Amino acid sequence: MIGIEVSRAFVFLLMLLGIVSGEVGVGKVAQDVPQENGNQQSAITRLVQKADRGDPQAQKELGDLYWNGRMVVADSAAAAIWWKRAAQQGVASAQNQVGYCYEHGIGVAQDYSLAINWYGKAAEQGLAESEYNLGHMYEYGHGVERDYVRAADWYLKAAEQGLPVAENNLGMLYANGWGVPKDLDNSFKLLLKAADKGDPAAQYNVGESYFSGRGVQKDYKQTLFWIRRAASQHFDPAYQALGYLYEKGFGVRRNYEEAAKMYRIAADHGLSRAQSRLGMLYIEGKGVPKTFDQAAAWFSRAAEQGEAVAQCGLGLLYYRGNGVSQDVHKSADWLRKAADQGFPQAEDALGYLFEHGQGVPLDYSEAYKWYLLAAGHGYSPARHDMASLAEIMTKKQLQEATTRASALMLRDSTSQSSAIAKMREP
Repeated sequence: MIGIEVSRAFVFLLMLLGIVSGEVGVGKVAQDVPQENGNQQSAITRLVQKADRGDPQAQKELGDLYWNGRMVVADSAAAAIWWKRAAQQGVASAQNQVGYCYEHGIGVAQDYSLAINWYGKAAEQGLAESEYNLGHMYEYGHGVERDYVRAADWYLKAAEQGLPVAENNLGMLYANGWGVPKDLDNSFKLLLKAADKGDPAAQYNVGESYFSGRGVQKDYKQTLFWIRRAASQHFDPAYQALGYLYEKGFGVRRNYEEAAKMYRIAADHGLSRAQSRLGMLYIEGKGVPKTFDQAAAWFSRAAEQGEAVAQCGLGLLYYRGNGVSQDVHKSADWLRKAADQGFPQAEDALGYLFEHGQGVPLDYSEAYKWYLLAAGHGYSPARHDMASLAEIMTKKQLQEATTRASALMLRDSTSQSSAIAKMREP
């Protein structure tokens, strides 16, 4: 289970809920307004006239209408134009929305610099949503150098105004010690505050905190409670987590049928780990019929997204010809993808292919290298494979295998350290 931060689109849509707005002059008025709502037509006309005369609130409202397609034909470009006119007159909420359009390239050409500029103008006026948006830009390095310290500063400003998504993201920074001292107690308090306000990502993260004992005592019942609350808001990662809880019996009676049901919801929405777990259930026949065809199909979807477990599983299916046509070359390709991510079962299986020259050239040194890496990653069967192969290898081959493995481990260690340093650089 992995901590989740709230999506930018979700924040933006929350801002627009319940807002009335509209415009003409830019964009088209809907022609199918019901007769009983005929007054809406004249209301829109009046709103357009006010906007054309330069009324900033009317311009803002027209932008909202065009964005939502309420009483007018939905038109993101028209929405961006009217919002920008209002933004240029200092309407903070319009400035924020123009920033969103530039960040995501909706209705305008994507431009992170302009997004930051407009978010900054609104944030200077104290708009919590823009303070949050700036924090997000700095956290993920969109248009600026990634800077966790500045991200935390902006999240804090928004959190102090009670914005739950900011409380959630700041809580996750405290959980990881990014831009702020690592503080699990403070992290949990922030997450719980946001979760109590109904933020689905925070509810998920509170559930995860109870699962792992992060800032709070482990409590699987509480994990289940909070994950269910997040799922009730159709938060996809929560369905994936519920599948895991039902599969393993954490906080609830083990139920493979329910696990498969939850995994499928998340898998249908593209979550690779759920796709991988669903594939495993089809292989094992737990909660679903034992069907290699379905296992291969779900493994393929997850493997294409880089899920190592699925890549390994798909490689083994190709090796055995289960659910797919037998193909040792495809088997080797998928096993290598998983092995390159350090997945030990794939490393061991790839070693076997090199030992026997199946789908790859016969190469004892390469085989021993992969066995050695698998053993180093805690896969105990690889030690037996190493010992058996060593009996027929020359001293020179063993030295070559050790050199290759050491070089790979050094490369991976350097790459990982570099990635971590880059993530945490101020």
